[in-house]
Amino acid sequence: MAKQSFEAFYRANVKRIYAFVYFRVGCRKAVAEDLVQDIFLKAYEAYDRFDPSRGQSAWIYTIARNHVINAMAKERPQVDLEDVIDSRTVSEDGRELLKLRDDERRLLDAIDGLPEEDAKLVRMKYLEGWRFEDLTDVFGKASGALRVQASRALKRIRMEMKNHDSRIKDQKV
Repeated sequence: MAKQSFEAFYRANVKRIYAFVYFRVGCRKAVAEDLVQDIFLKAYEAYDRFDPSRGQSAWIYTIARNHVINAMAKERPQVDLEDVIDSRTVSEDGRELLKLRDDERRLLDAIDGLPEEDAKLVRMKYLEGWRFEDLTDVFGKASGALRVQASRALKRIRMEMKNHDSRIKDQKV
C-alpha cells in the first residue's frame, strides 16, 4: 500500500492498539505510549509491503502483539516513577482507589478464567475497542458468530463475579 494512506491507517488503529498495549504492560501509560510509537514506526517502515488481502487490523495487531512480547521479555518488573508521583492516592482517599483496583483485578481474573479464545475476544472487543467486523480477520469467524460468542462469555463473567461476591458475603457472616 502507498505510504500516503498511512496517516488514515494510523488514525483508524491507534486507539485500539494503544488499549491493547496498555493492558498488556500493566496499565503503565508511559510504557504503552513508547511501545505504540515503536509499533507504528515498524508498521510505517513495512507499509509498502503490506498485503491488503490479509486485513489491516490483523496485520497491525500481529505487529503489536509481537512487539509487546519482545519488549516484555527484555524488561524486568519495575514501577514507573511517574506512576508513583501521579498516584491519586496522594490526594484522594486511597480506600476508594483500592476498591476500584480490586474490582478491576476481579474482572481481569474472571476474563482470564474463560477459555483462551473467549478471553482474547472479550479483551479485544471490550477492553481494546475492536469492532466485530475487524475481529472477523483475527478469529476467522463471521461477526454474528463473534457477537454470540462474546455475549456468552460476558454471561460467564457476570456469573463468576456474582459467585465471587456471594463467596465474600458468606465468609463475612
